[in-house]
Amino acid sequence: MHSQLLLALGLHSALATGFPLHPTRSDPCAAISNSTWVKPSELHSCLSYFPFNTTLRDNVVDVLSKTFDQFHTSTRFHLDMPEPYKDITIDILGELQRIKQSTYSSDFELHQDISRTIKRLGDGHAGYINYCYDSLFITYLPFPLAVLAQPGNEDIQNIHIVPEASEIARKEFGGGALNIWHSALGRNLSDFDGARIVSIQGQDPWTAVDAYAAISGGYQSKTTRQNNFFSSYQIPGYRMGDFAQSALPIRGDSVSLTLVRNGSTSEETYNVPYLSRKEREIRNFTNASELWDNNCQAKALTNGRSLVGRISVAQAKTTLTQGGGSPISPEDHYSAPARFQSDPIIPRVHRGRRLAVSSLVNDGPQLDITLPEHLVPTGNVSGAGDMHWQVFTCGLDPLRIFDWYTTPVLQQNALDGLDAVKSKGTSRLLIDVTNNGGGTICLASWLHRVLAGPEPGLDFQPGMNGSIRARELPRKIVDAITSDRTGLGALELIDSFYTPSEWKDVDNKAFPANYNWLEPGLDIQINGITDLFSQRIGDTCLPFHLDPPTTRPFEFENIAIMSNGRCASSCSLFSILMHTKYNVKTVVVGGKPGTTQQYCGVVGGQSSNFAQMDSELKTFGLKNESLSPPDFLTHSLQGRPVLPRVYIPPSNVKVGITWRLAFSPADSSTFEEFESHPAQYVFPLLPSTVNNPKALWSDVSKRLWMD
Repeated sequence: MHSQLLLALGLHSALATGFPLHPTRSDPCAAISNSTWVKPSELHSCLSYFPFNTTLRDNVVDVLSKTFDQFHTSTRFHLDMPEPYKDITIDILGELQRIKQSTYSSDFELHQDISRTIKRLGDGHAGYINYCYDSLFITYLPFPLAVLAQPGNEDIQNIHIVPEASEIARKEFGGGALNIWHSALGRNLSDFDGARIVSIQGQDPWTAVDAYAAISGGYQSKTTRQNNFFSSYQIPGYRMGDFAQSALPIRGDSVSLTLVRNGSTSEETYNVPYLSRKEREIRNFTNASELWDNNCQAKALTNGRSLVGRISVAQAKTTLTQGGGSPISPEDHYSAPARFQSDPIIPRVHRGRRLAVSSLVNDGPQLDITLPEHLVPTGNVSGAGDMHWQVFTCGLDPLRIFDWYTTPVLQQNALDGLDAVKSKGTSRLLIDVTNNGGGTICLASWLHRVLAGPEPGLDFQPGMNGSIRARELPRKIVDAITSDRTGLGALELIDSFYTPSEWKDVDNKAFPANYNWLEPGLDIQINGITDLFSQRIGDTCLPFHLDPPTTRPFEFENIAIMSNGRCASSCSLFSILMHTKYNVKTVVVGGKPGTTQQYCGVVGGQSSNFAQMDSELKTFGLKNESLSPPDFLTHSLQGRPVLPRVYIPPSNVKVGITWRLAFSPADSSTFEEFESHPAQYVFPLLPSTVNNPKALWSDVSKRLWMD
């Protein structure tokens, strides 16, 4: 089952210097170098051509182990996770040591083991990507799926091919792939639109869903990871789902589907070919040697760089970016997103303040396919960036992501959008955060303050208090800053996550520049182990750039937040605050019938990545400490997520971490990350509403408010 169905999900362990190959095998990479579409088995042969190398294995494991040990906040919590997250219990440091003692048939097999292991954390902040392998080619099926209820009898729900499947395939894949699928199936793809799935590989389709959910990662909740399997929208993008799109080649070149087509009552079985398409962003190659040199070796952005060096480059040549951002240099690629990510590798500074972010790590393009034009909502009354306001029976704010790039513009748009929908006479607000992977934390705080009005306490904390891990290296970084051993000025230090004056206490008072805010720390008992965290950190967003409204725009009972459960990071911070403090309605659409759906997940508090932490160590002279992770030798990434807004050379490895955890607004003695967030309402998807946002919004509104 697993060998036929599961993604070879991965991080990456590329190779470093030199170019080891299997000397007795012909070059399978040359055979696919000029092809846009290939069989997964052909791609697998190419990726498996690079032999296992113990130096590279040890390097990747050491970077991951030491980064998670010193900087990732959740490492010890995962030793025994609470319900409903018990299935993501894992000793991640122990598992990485297992990998370090293991041998593999190829470097690619090593990569798959590392990738699956990190994904077992179910933490979208803690990602690992190897651009040598992940999404070099993307593997597709023409049949995105969804759980649909039977119109008129919603108690009957089954897994179906979505009604728009053939339209997506025609629009996105071109004649070559369509001809292969048509020839293999003996029918037009449109004949399968809406078909009910009876079995996958001869087994109940939910067996396949659960197999994918066991390794897909990204979210703590199993039900949300199940939802990853299915197609969904992120306006204007279209997400195929894990069944129909994967970042690594599937084991096997086809999948057996037994189904019942629309208008038929008989079961039919088809072997549907997987096809792997070369990613547009990869560097071209004609053989394995060029593939390795161009895509697998460590690049300029793979590892960190002294913050002093970044500042000196920026001072030499600066340009202003869109949205009023701080000056950056065209050569300073750390200030733009890495490949497939939405936020800068090292957070931007705006008006003298670092823009803290909390967002997910993706190992492939999430929005390379778009909704069919007739399904894209029209009629915005206001909009900017990823926030758009519409009016039907109630006000509607589809919020795609808490975007870092134009935060002041989005803050103003929140005010303009509310004014626009209120001027139309609306008295209710439905906020769609489907597939919202987070972004700028202060935008989440701003939306909370705008919608809540001048509630008590929001004048000094519109977000959540938090704490970071205060292990040996973080304490040495802060000690170097407060003892002025570096000779760095305010300009250099503003990019450091550990600069005292960048933080406030819970009473909204900024720490003095020479204040060691990690001493003394908080001793927190985690699964029988004492771990040291910082004192509580308060607001990081006030004062806002704009004046918030003096009145509440909508009554709380007239606000609802809806999604497919895939609301994470700063989206979770916003949703939890609105629900916990004011009982705003929470809705999840779709999912497995009879299960408890989580309205959000992967709360975190603030995310970061290896490159940022590595920059801290190099800035403060700690890189040679025994606890410090080495530089990656591979083209890997440990960090945060979406496609770059501007082209930058991609960093080949990305490793992400949760750097700060938020305390629960309901119980200040616990971290919100490990709390359950069950949705108040779970509504089914229908053939008429699936991936049709405007129809879905109308349906959800009627079910909520019975209009």
